[in-house]
Amino acid sequence: MDNHYHDLGNSLQESGRFDEAVAAYKKAIELNPNFSWSYHCLGDVLLKLEKWEEAVAAYKKSVELNPDFSWSYHNLGDALLKIRQWEEAAVAYRCEIALNSDFAWSFCNLGDALTKIKQWDEAIATYLKAVEIDGDLPGIYEKLGYALGQTESDLNLVLEQSQLQIKPENWEFYLQLGENLAKYDRPKSAIIFYQALLTAMPSCGSVSAELEELLQQQEKCVSVALEEDRALASSRATVAQKPDDCWSYYNLGAVLSHQKYWEEAAAAFFQAIEINPDLPWWFYYNLWEVFVRQNKLDEVEKLCREVVAAKPEAFWPYLNLGEALTRQGKIAEAIDFYRTVSYKQSFASIISKRTGKMPVSQEETGKMPVPQEETGKMPVSQEETGKMPVSQEETGKMPVSQEETGKMPVSQEETGKMPVPQEETGKMPVPQEETGKMPVPQNWNLKPVKVPNFIIIGCQRCGTTSLYTYLAQHPQILTPIKKEMDFFSWHFDRGIDWYLAHFPPMPPGEEFLTGEASPSYFDSREAPERLYSLFPEAKLIVLLRNPVDRAISQFYRLTNLNWEARSLDRVISDEIERLNQNPEYIIGEEPGNYLARGRYIEFIKNWRTFFPPEQLLILKSEDFYAGAATTVKQVLEFLDLPEYQLSEYQNANPGSYQPVNQSVRDWLRDYFRPYNQQLEEYLCRKLDW
Repeated sequence: MDNHYHDLGNSLQESGRFDEAVAAYKKAIELNPNFSWSYHCLGDVLLKLEKWEEAVAAYKKSVELNPDFSWSYHNLGDALLKIRQWEEAAVAYRCEIALNSDFAWSFCNLGDALTKIKQWDEAIATYLKAVEIDGDLPGIYEKLGYALGQTESDLNLVLEQSQLQIKPENWEFYLQLGENLAKYDRPKSAIIFYQALLTAMPSCGSVSAELEELLQQQEKCVSVALEEDRALASSRATVAQKPDDCWSYYNLGAVLSHQKYWEEAAAAFFQAIEINPDLPWWFYYNLWEVFVRQNKLDEVEKLCREVVAAKPEAFWPYLNLGEALTRQGKIAEAIDFYRTVSYKQSFASIISKRTGKMPVSQEETGKMPVPQEETGKMPVSQEETGKMPVSQEETGKMPVSQEETGKMPVSQEETGKMPVPQEETGKMPVPQEETGKMPVPQNWNLKPVKVPNFIIIGCQRCGTTSLYTYLAQHPQILTPIKKEMDFFSWHFDRGIDWYLAHFPPMPPGEEFLTGEASPSYFDSREAPERLYSLFPEAKLIVLLRNPVDRAISQFYRLTNLNWEARSLDRVISDEIERLNQNPEYIIGEEPGNYLARGRYIEFIKNWRTFFPPEQLLILKSEDFYAGAATTVKQVLEFLDLPEYQLSEYQNANPGSYQPVNQSVRDWLRDYFRPYNQQLEEYLCRKLDW
């Protein structure tokens, strides 16, 4: 039998020429219609092209011709999952398992299909089989925990029917299973197994040490589970009270995602965007991670495109669409949208700085929506929150009185809306007194920026947003469409064109500077070398704050954003455990690094390896808080810019929280002391922390 076209298809598929491979396999099938392997390979390349229905047809023909090849059943199941044919997918995986029962992913994927059709008991048994084969399977404990939370059956009965009863020989397996469920934030599911273990304890012999450990673990899980129940009930109640409030749905989605209810979380987040799409949703990484996980990016992209088409003058929808495209790997399309909005913003900013007629816009100052938009919560009174008012130490300035501002405060009760000043609306600056429309640039000959002149590299919760906001108001500084791009830390794989597309195009013959502020760069191990390889002459600015205050501020900041669900005590203990295992491990886009990020000496040395002292300006946050004008003057001198005084220096990103227990502060102070001492010696500078 001549397999020339089949072999050609294999060669084309290996070289990534998938469309040509499809044509070759189809020709092979035309010549040899009973050769099952051509159908299987055709299905494989169609999967890569995301042509799910055609792949299903190919695999069905493959198993019809050769019903004893397990891999065709597995891939058929995968394709059926993509088109939401849950029951057929379950049948395919069962056929595969009948032929090969040693592949953990087969059981895991079967469990996924069974979960979709709500066959909870079989899903539990199937996930348990997957854990038996491979306990490190990604996401397996979350999936098992979710199924356990849905079933109304008795676990012991489910285990007995599946021949997975707890026995002396597998008692440790189930104990470890409970611990892993707790570790992966499934405390309620862990409790179910702990209770089953306690019931089976008499038949497991004398295991007093294990029993004590089990009881301790169960008590801890019960406490966490109760807290989760309270948080979820509160979020659902808020949605019921405020069904038209996007932040009610955002907070519900955040709580659901903390508890691994991914499908419900995705629905809540999507509802939040639908209610108000003209907000900086691109900033909320937790929302995007859920959309990625649940394959919802195409739906979000469609919604964002509709908003951009309906509101072409708006600002945030362009960035939200860019994020949706970027997360799908559609980098070129994302760049087009970023360049479009960068050009518009640059044009409006130049008019503002030349004429002084237009207000400084939110996107020009680089300010994130603060505090309502960024915290995801409506402004509420002290009585409602139970929180202390913002301290002078936290804000770095004295309260501004009504007499000083000359403005009467407008209450939320009077307007029924969140008080959003013009500079925080997220809309393009529009010279309404002239045209009432967005100015259309003509013959401006703006040139794409080739290099950022300065970058504020950190540190998080040290005043970077305020400093960036003050610099953005200088007549010779044009800012990008985002304050934080996190390119050199987390998104380097998106390419330099993606990065530069965020920066404003520059008018020829004028001396404007531009720069960004991504605090994630400071503690990134890779960022210094990456940045130096592309922009070795860039001037870098870093703000350093007492690491005790910085850690506490970061914790409460992430708590307010609903990115952190643990207690302060727990985050400290978790990070100590993590750092003991791997002292250099820095978490990326997720809560953490409360301690590691404050070990400044390690990161300063890393940056100094690539950048000389004259290119790295190190500022003390406490000095900045006490005298913002003096610090800004110092920065402008560093950037070779003329002095420019603002009428006031408001804290652009304040935080507030209840006083922290003194014992916690003392512990943190002791932890950071040796690192602070090393930093003082290295910089030859007294920091008084």
